[in-house]
Amino acid sequence: MNNLLYSRPFLSIITICIKSKRKDYTIIIMIRKANKQDIPRIAEIIVFGKRTAYRTIFQNDIESFNHLQVVDLANHYMRNPKRLETMFVYDDGIIKGVINGLLFENRMELYDFYVEPFFKGQGIGRQLIQYLIQQAKRQNMNFIFLWVIAENTTARKFYEKNGFCETGETAMIEGTNKLDVCYKLMI
Repeated sequence: MNNLLYSRPFLSIITICIKSKRKDYTIIIMIRKANKQDIPRIAEIIVFGKRTAYRTIFQNDIESFNHLQVVDLANHYMRNPKRLETMFVYDDGIIKGVINGLLFENRMELYDFYVEPFFKGQGIGRQLIQYLIQQAKRQNMNFIFLWVIAENTTARKFYEKNGFCETGETAMIEGTNKLDVCYKLMI
């Protein structure tokens, strides 16, 4: 039986020391800047996250399984490494989540935010979004905004629980009959 002895959050690192009858060990959970070595795992998380979140909404298996491919997305990131400049990963020895905050003049757009479906419900998304909010504050952003599919009620509830409010702005998602809804968090 493991006993949690110590947990101390830092700005981007959480250290957990666990004592077991066989061995004492430390798990370091880090939210850190993404790098090129992370690209295959980032692509995997984003593709599987999109398939899980959007398959029931769009009901388009051709798009989900033929067009949305891990290798294609990984190659895209390799050809466009600037996409990693504002991306962070949750890494406890396994990269389990990814979040990207695209910077504009005085605002940040939350973009490419996914947690590996196998690890959902463990607080990873909450830690990632709180980290991104802290980054936005450090960079003197006025607000963070994002677009979420109106039918994605799970994501909408998550954003609302984390302080985001619907702005009333909507947009049709190109090539579909689905609506995107804008959310904003004032910093």
